[in-house]
Amino acid sequence: MRKSIVWLVAFAFVVIGIGLVGCGGGKQESSQTASPAKQESVTDLLSKGRNLPGLTYDYVMTAKDTKMNGKVWVAGKKIKSEMVMENQKIISILDGDANVLYSYMPEQNMAMKMAFDPSKVSKSPDQYSKELDAAKIKVLETTTYDGIRCKVLLMQETEGKGQTKMWVREDYGIPLRVEVTDPSGESMVMEYKNIKIGAQSADIFKLPAGVEVTDMSEMMKNLPKQ
Repeated sequence: MRKSIVWLVAFAFVVIGIGLVGCGGGKQESSQTASPAKQESVTDLLSKGRNLPGLTYDYVMTAKDTKMNGKVWVAGKKIKSEMVMENQKIISILDGDANVLYSYMPEQNMAMKMAFDPSKVSKSPDQYSKELDAAKIKVLETTTYDGIRCKVLLMQETEGKGQTKMWVREDYGIPLRVEVTDPSGESMVMEYKNIKIGAQSADIFKLPAGVEVTDMSEMMKNLPKQ
């Protein structure tokens, strides 16, 4: 039971880390009236994804011994993800305003509720635009990825302790592909597909009526730390 809970929470954090892409504070995309001769800065590119009205996308995450795929809906600080694990559909819903995460299993008509600490989530693409020093990002090339024009960005960690490579859409400033390589040389690849930008209905982020909800917050506090 404990192993299953830890796995569900770990997975939810991964998906939420993905799902925060492109939503949050910041300025709207600037007008495209600048002179064609002016080179767009990395800061300007990434800032386009800060204030989108919402989005949905499919994802594929590939690591050494793991491959996950599913679908995500995003509206501000609310995120919903769907995936199938061990032949069972699992829906994760994050209410970022209340710092609460739900893992819902439709076949069992039950959900687990737990406190959510934003500081423990993997850095999301929109956070890169807020936190990274543009002077430390190298633009490798402009290319077409999955039929969409992108800038390929490289972020090298200090002292050679890994790197992150991103294929960032020029129109919306959000990534289609992210490759993260850790200091040992192992890598994780995240691909975002079928991205659709637009406002999302509030009903998408609600549990169905009648679902049995179990609060797991206290149990999670007592789990042994890894």
